[in-house]
Amino acid sequence: MDKLSPAIFESYGLTSRNIKKEKGHYFCETNKGLVRISITHETTEVIRLQHQIKEYIAASGFLFSDRFLLTTTNQPFSLIGRDTYVACLFSEAKAITPMPRETDFLNDNEVIFATQALARFHEAARNVPMENIIHAPPLHQSYAKQAAELAQAGKQTRRGSRLSDFDVAFIKYAPHFEDKIQTSIDILSSSNYQNFYIDALSQRNICHNALKEENLLIIDGETYITGFSYASVDFQLNDLAALIRRYAQRGNQTISINKLVDTYHDILKLPNGALEILYAQLIFPQPFLKIVASYYSKKRNWTPNGLLSRMDAIIRESEKYDEYVQSLIF
Repeated sequence: MDKLSPAIFESYGLTSRNIKKEKGHYFCETNKGLVRISITHETTEVIRLQHQIKEYIAASGFLFSDRFLLTTTNQPFSLIGRDTYVACLFSEAKAITPMPRETDFLNDNEVIFATQALARFHEAARNVPMENIIHAPPLHQSYAKQAAELAQAGKQTRRGSRLSDFDVAFIKYAPHFEDKIQTSIDILSSSNYQNFYIDALSQRNICHNALKEENLLIIDGETYITGFSYASVDFQLNDLAALIRRYAQRGNQTISINKLVDTYHDILKLPNGALEILYAQLIFPQPFLKIVASYYSKKRNWTPNGLLSRMDAIIRESEKYDEYVQSLIF
């Protein structure tokens, strides 16, 4: 998409006076406000689901998301030739300058702002009247499945006649991370997690499930939560755990984990027993499991030396990360 077709603007009834390209998106100052236009490969059904979520949270008072504009035919997408476009409106933003940018997880203020935005989003994303949105399986089931996959990978590796450097590192460190997985499962099993999960499903509370830098955009000094492709009905604490994990893995943490929790809690109260579950989520070794799955994937879309370097980095960073998580008071 090197240049936007006039047909795209016509389909949305837009006129634009300023357009800037950023990472495959076009940010446009238009007669309706600041709009981001992109090609999407998502199905129209998925787009419609996201549109429903964004409209609901906007109606509930959370205005800092990338709401889909409707076309002149009342659709949240535009079909131009073989391509599907979406136009996302940042309703509180007026101009491109300064350009929207991703949240910097090395900037304490921006991490605090992201945590506040998450709490406000969660507050608005409750009791969503949608029957067709998916819900994730409970964490202990997901963790148990990943533990079984890790054990299977270990068996296959040990049966191999020739071990790579990655295999040797995996065999060495796997028991440590297996213990972490089991601890996470044990904590969840003895906590109120199951009740919280059932309540979240019955109340149809929405989790974002993809809180990374590019989905936390700073525009006009406000943090916008964008990119709802993986949103599902689930226990919303999952998002807070993901945000804290992302910050903690950056190293040199200067915001205490308890301050991040308090920042969220000041806006949206956490239920009694939630911090024990948060701890179980944070000690679960997701980065290690991800790198192992990448290496032993049947698709083999990996660079062995690159993954070995990443494995080494995970091991080096794990001690400091563990110290940070262990400081959580509950």
